[in-house]
Formats: sequence, structure tokens, C-alpha cells
Amino acid sequence: HQATRERVTVFDQTAFSKFIFKGHDVVTVLQRLCGNNVDVPVGRAVYTGLFNERGGFESDLTVIRAATHEYFIITGSTQTVHDFDWITRHVRPEEHAELVDVTTGFCTLGVMGPNSRALLGRVTDADISNAAFPFWTTKVIGVGAATVRAARLTYVGELGWELHVPTDQAALLYDALMA
Repeated sequence: HQATRERVTVFDQTAFSKFIFKGHDVVTVLQRLCGNNVDVPVGRAVYTGLFNERGGFESDLTVIRAATHEYFIITGSTQTVHDFDWITRHVRPEEHAELVDVTTGFCTLGVMGPNSRALLGRVTDADISNAAFPFWTTKVIGVGAATVRAARLTYVGELGWELHVPTDQAALLYDALMA
């Protein structure tokens, strides 16, 4: 799309599935199930494959380290039931980790394109410079009157952020971006 390549586009990505995975053993479980190293500092995101015992591909997802023992997981809209089941079935009985489907609790807007920083910069007081907010970083920031988890990532090949917002604040976020 020309607007995304040359300017900025706001994408509704709300259909993506969203989970919170927390407990003392979440790192152990995710390290066993994912292809990439997900034991990253709080505030970092990792795009990774989810693999079975034979090394076969089960899904792809983004894991955001929200706290020491908590991840915010984003996966495809058609993968909700599969990924939830796959992860929960592979938490061993002795492991302390609980997965909660929070898909309906959050909306996601993607702000992507070479002018995405300019647009976002007009509606937040957060420092979104490349130095303060590098690729694969996540932060909770204010955008207009909404509070969002902003993740610096993109699926379009241009600069971008995913903005995960509680559903009851989605209209506030949308209005701020459109104004």
C-alpha cells in the first residue's frame, strides 16, 4: 500500500489473539516451546516460532516480557484455540505458569510507515526516538487520553509500532491518532 510505504497508516489489528502468561516457571516453559531465546529483559519483545517435540512448526507469535514472571503474547487471529491449547498442554504438572486469554480485553492498532514516529510524537509525551525506543522495545505510554503498551515492531518493512490498549480505551486511542 502506497500510504504505508510513503507516509503512515493506522491498521486495526484487534483480531490478533492476546494472552497473558505468568508464573514463576513461564521462562522455562517458553524457552522449551519457542525457537528463539525469550529470556530477554523486561520491556523487550521477541518474534518466535512455537515448535513441537519433533521440531515441527506449530505457530508463530510475538512474546513481550512484561515483568520478570509475565509475558504478553500476541498470535494470529485464527490461532487462538490452537495456541492456547498447545501452550497449556505443555506446562508440566510441577511447573507454575498460567495462561489467560485476554483477546477481548485489548484492542490493537498498528501505526506504521516512515511518518509513524511523527504521528505518534504528536499524541504522546513519551520519548519515541530511536535511541530511547529501539526496535523490539515495549513501553507503557500515554497516547492522547489512553494508556497503551507500545511495541516497536512492524510487519510492513517500515518504521512502526503496535499499540495494545484496553478495550474500554480503544476509542480514545483511535480518536487521538485520527485527530
